[in-house]
Amino acid sequence: MNAFAEKARLWQPEQVADRLALSPAAFAARRRRLEDEHGFPGPVPGLGRRWNPAAVEAWLARQAGGIPDSQPETPEDILISRARAMAVS
Repeated sequence: MNAFAEKARLWQPEQVADRLALSPAAFAARRRRLEDEHGFPGPVPGLGRRWNPAAVEAWLARQAGGIPDSQPETPEDILISRARAMAVS
């Protein structure tokens, strides 16, 4: 899969903000704090300001108590999430 196709599957800041029920400006203002203090997933390294939807959804589930809080995502976890997302598409 080329980089363009990979980027197309990832969420832009506006999509992340929408999923969090925040305005894009509010997400931009809160993003670092969410990452630093609450374990919110950062953007996918090397692909600009793009987020893995599966990582965002998993974080939301943990916040809602749906998944026990665990170790921060490892690079292996991120790769597995990407592979699963690609397999579903």
